[in-house]
Amino acid sequence: MARVFDVWSRVLDQPAFGRRLRYLRRQREMSQSELAGGDVSPSYISLIESGRRMPSEEIAQTIAERLGLSLHEFGVVASSNPDDRADLVRRLVVARSARAEGGFEFAAEELVALVGEADALGEDDVAWEAWWELAETYRDLDRPGDRDAVLRRLLDDPLTNSSPRLRARVAAAIAELAQCRGRLAEAVRAGEQAVAAAADLDAGALEWCRARLALIAAYTARDDLDRAAEALRDMLDRLDELPTDRLRGLACWAAADVHLATGRPADAVPLLERAADLLPPRADLRQSARLALATVRVRLATDVTMDAVDELLGWTRHAFSLVGTDADRVRLSAVEATALARKEQFDLALARAAEVRPAPGLPPHELAECLLAAAEVQVAGGRPADGEKSCRRAAELFDETGAHQRAARAWRTLVDVIAERDGR
Repeated sequence: MARVFDVWSRVLDQPAFGRRLRYLRRQREMSQSELAGGDVSPSYISLIESGRRMPSEEIAQTIAERLGLSLHEFGVVASSNPDDRADLVRRLVVARSARAEGGFEFAAEELVALVGEADALGEDDVAWEAWWELAETYRDLDRPGDRDAVLRRLLDDPLTNSSPRLRARVAAAIAELAQCRGRLAEAVRAGEQAVAAAADLDAGALEWCRARLALIAAYTARDDLDRAAEALRDMLDRLDELPTDRLRGLACWAAADVHLATGRPADAVPLLERAADLLPPRADLRQSARLALATVRVRLATDVTMDAVDELLGWTRHAFSLVGTDADRVRLSAVEATALARKEQFDLALARAAEVRPAPGLPPHELAECLLAAAEVQVAGGRPADGEKSCRRAAELFDETGAHQRAARAWRTLVDVIAERDGR
């Protein structure tokens, strides 16, 4: 037992154990007083759960028994036990299953406890996988700060630096997160690091694909379109080598974004159609709805009948009502405003434009694009002051995120709006 408690002490010496204890107590619908019994005070249980106290061996045994668990079931295992690794892997699988079924909070708590125990037992590869799963879980929970901290911890992990595949995976995830947070220069740097790490991998490797997609997206967001096209060319040349339909669909979607950004919306249409075939709603309804909205944006930039646009917008609106986020609804409002203005339904268009505002999960540079669309509608609808305000904020956001070429265009648009207003 002494060996067990040697490991137990190292595991307990961190806040992760307190969170695990709190979860197990609440799962059994026990109060802190009930768990304390006559052995310790409820305030001492509170200190343990907050990570500010480590119980003695005797109290640890008592707590486990009161929860109806053995020390092993509670997560205490001796490092000499041959089942240690199997137990850790089993718990990792349980956490992954919980995450897949939408139990994100439970998965996060289990993974926080698991990484500490795996580290204490020297199971570095299991700990790495648990950290990675925790980063993905924080993405599900929309906790970008926590996700960023975990990814940076992984980037410095010796196991990451010993494997180009793992380094590419982590760097690509950092690039994706940086872009979502509007840190476009950082997104480019991390994307370039990911591509460099994956340089010797086969195109069929997930990390090869994800690294390039992250870099292409970062280049496109910063308006570095020559580099985006160059990175994209390599990926499209090897499109049939990509391992899944999802990755092939995302590559086509990325190519369409580049064509739209370079003023060639007609070239983007067939790519988006192929992406839609490869990314069907049954696989991921929200992703499919976002793709449909991107398709509407492209079609509005081409000579297309509004009937086709209205049908696609109607489907997108319904999908977002089921699975959309606040950020998705802002994107939808901006596109709907443009479509309604095209039909000269300005009262409705202005109402949609007024819904364009900051939302959780909406990257600043995307909000800027939505504001520019709103500004165009507001000016056309006879509200130049609102259009000027929207355009100015868009230009500021582009500047703040490092998309300086887009910022310059937005400032020029603002000058035109002011000149038109003063000329009336």
